[in-house]
Amino acid sequence: MILEITQILNSLSPKWAFFLSDGKVIRSTLEDDQLGKMLRVLKTVINEIEVGNVFIVKNLVIYRITFNFFIFILKKGDRPKIKEKLTQITRKYKDYLEEEFDKLAGVKEIKVNLVLLSMGLAEGPAPIIYIPPEFDEGLVLKVCMKSMLLLTMEGEGANKDMLSFQPYVELDSLGLVFIFQIEDSQARGGAYDAALTILVDYEDRALVYENYGKIETFLKQSKERILRAYQSDKNYAEVLEDLRVKVSDINFETVREEDIKTEMMEQIKKLTKL
Repeated sequence: MILEITQILNSLSPKWAFFLSDGKVIRSTLEDDQLGKMLRVLKTVINEIEVGNVFIVKNLVIYRITFNFFIFILKKGDRPKIKEKLTQITRKYKDYLEEEFDKLAGVKEIKVNLVLLSMGLAEGPAPIIYIPPEFDEGLVLKVCMKSMLLLTMEGEGANKDMLSFQPYVELDSLGLVFIFQIEDSQARGGAYDAALTILVDYEDRALVYENYGKIETFLKQSKERILRAYQSDKNYAEVLEDLRVKVSDINFETVREEDIKTEMMEQIKKLTKL
């Protein structure tokens, strides 16, 4: 039924998204940089919109079809057509959405599927340690290889810390890949390239994008602990587990208060049902 709903929305606009009330993205055609902005808008209006209400701010349409299910559409004008299509969605699919998605909302954390430490050793890229330990080894190796491939663009290796995002479509995940170097006199060039990779549920990507700075700080702190462990007992398990907990604890409530323009806030106060 989601496919049928997307077809209706595509007839209105090529730009739209489904959000749950906890910030999870169920389906979206928006650019990644737009998702964070929409998440902040959601935080602003979530306590102002009742079920069945439509808010329009300039070219942004927000529709709360159930208590936990929101539709965002980037669309200018044409109110009668918008009303007709959203009424059609409500009439046909509200019960389905309540049953399938309302129960998913309210999970107060980002779902972390994998945390992996990889290194570029003499024999090639290698996964050093990962959690959970029962994660499929073949998939771990693929994630390791894809993470380390980021270094092929760096002529001097990971001589600078860098955080990037990579989609892992086959795992329905977004990868946060942080590359750095581990100094070792035995390594070629005096250092090994390394990567910390976190796979999170793709539905949580808006929360991840919005908290980019916080996550980068967590990764830098973990890197420093890994560097110290490398010179001692090489026990990285606690570092990875702490990193997993810190990232998973990021939730919708931690998103900073919206800094929407005064003009937009004034328009929100005047919004009514279509």
